[in-house]
Amino acid sequence: MFKKLFLVIIASIFLMTACDSVKGVNLNQMFLNNSKIQSAQSYTVVSLNLAYNKSDVKDKEYLKVLNLLNNMKLHVQTKMQKADTFSMGGFVQLSQGKIPFQLYSDNKQMVLLLDQASKAIRIPVQGAGSNKTLVQNIQSKLLPSVVKDLPNPNHINVQTNVNYKVHGDNVQGHKIHAEVYANEVPGLLIKFLDNLGKDQNALNQLAAAMNELSKMTGDDTVVSATDLKQLIKEFKDEFNKSLPEMKKSGMFDKRNFLKTDILVDKNFNERKSYTEIKLNKLPEDNGGLKGITLKVTQEVWSINKNVKAQKINRTKFLSEDASENEFLATLDKKHSVLYRVIKSFN
Repeated sequence: MFKKLFLVIIASIFLMTACDSVKGVNLNQMFLNNSKIQSAQSYTVVSLNLAYNKSDVKDKEYLKVLNLLNNMKLHVQTKMQKADTFSMGGFVQLSQGKIPFQLYSDNKQMVLLLDQASKAIRIPVQGAGSNKTLVQNIQSKLLPSVVKDLPNPNHINVQTNVNYKVHGDNVQGHKIHAEVYANEVPGLLIKFLDNLGKDQNALNQLAAAMNELSKMTGDDTVVSATDLKQLIKEFKDEFNKSLPEMKKSGMFDKRNFLKTDILVDKNFNERKSYTEIKLNKLPEDNGGLKGITLKVTQEVWSINKNVKAQKINRTKFLSEDASENEFLATLDKKHSVLYRVIKSFN
């Protein structure tokens, strides 16, 4: 459990842009506000582009996967009614066509509808709502103490009093631009671990959060701040030992990078963002894949306002353990893109 939680915290270095104030703008507040959102609407577009030469991909099944995913786009609108109730709707755009989908979840069930199937998939989730609320509460307690230990990336800039549109509305706030190159990540990670290891309050909060999570999952394990401090030291030592090999693999090559633009309003709520992740240097044993580009844009509105999750209009359902043939029987064999995709891999 220790390693899993620390991997989540370490991964945050790739996603969070800064902790210290830049041009008088307190960037901490943006992360803290995100953990306090109870309801909101958002629209997200994700695009994936892969670089490869077909002649270099010897595994034909792997080539089929690459061809399927290359130039894929995901469009999704999310309506978060409250911590345990939300819906998502949109489509996946493939070269073969669009695959629409809908998802609805509350404290009793999760319902998923794929490609206008005649039956939706229903999964019981009793107790998940209270768990989501607990996790959100832990997050709100933990972030204030941990976020401040994150180091600023080397490339960060803030523009103040910027005007922009979100879902058709005029918004005034700040624009944050940050870039993180993979060769800078080891230094950022070590600095974060050093900061965290010296921050007694953060260690106390982190230990309390881990113990609360353990209790939630029925684990009686109890850790202390001293245990975490030792674990940080051990992790740092192991990371430094593995660093030469990871650098040799190209994992921390400067041609791999993340760039992001984040627009926040005057209340430091994130309202609009654009993020690009490029992996131009991959390990040699990747089957012929030479590069990956992932782009994500998002707009957020109706923050902590009255939002209604959209239920799925189906009266017939499949259980989560339905067979592939049972699922395929719910799709339109002539018009369903998902049906053709699944059959192409059989």
